[in-house]
Parts: sequence; structure tokens; C-alpha cells
Amino acid sequence: MIKFKVFLNYTGYWLVFALCFAVMFCLLVIAAVGIPFGVMLTIFGIASLIFKENLIITELAPPFMLFGGLSLICFSAACGLVAVKLGFSVSRRFLRVKRRCDRLRDW
Repeated sequence: MIKFKVFLNYTGYWLVFALCFAVMFCLLVIAAVGIPFGVMLTIFGIASLIFKENLIITELAPPFMLFGGLSLICFSAACGLVAVKLGFSVSRRFLRVKRRCDRLRDW
């Protein structure tokens, strides 16, 4: 019975870990793609403001490009920080599960 409880604890943890890994992967992809795209959008917005050119191809206003790029950078960086925080919490959870399973085995 104790081996079954230990097995259930580890299985539950690995299911939670798989779910958290998928969420972390998505958040880190958002951060890896969003930050360079936001920087590029901000640079185009600044260039459009400096040279007073409206981009006919994209039809985006320069202030929208500038502040949209900055907000995208901040949002992407926040997603990256959330992914790191989630990784730390999953690691702490593993230590709790491991200690509990060790106590069950010793008991």
C-alpha cells in the first residue's frame, strides 16, 4: 500500500510538471519572440516620428508603433519572469513530494 501511495504521489507530480512545462514553454516562446519584435516595432516607430513618414504599407501611426512596441516588450518580459517563477515553484513542489515519499517509505 505504501508503494502505491508513493507511486501516486510521483505520478501526480509528473502530471503537474508536464502541465507546468507546457505553460512555461509557451510563456518563454512569447518572451523570445515578443521582445525582439517589440524592439523592432519601437525602432520603426521612432524612425517614423523622426523622419515624419507615415508607413503606407502597414498603415500604423508612429505613436501606435512606438508605444505598442514598448508595451509588447514589457508584456513579453513579464511572461518570461512568470515562466521563471513557475519553474521555481515546480522545483519547490518536487522537493516537498520527494520528502513526503521518503517519509512514507521510512514509515
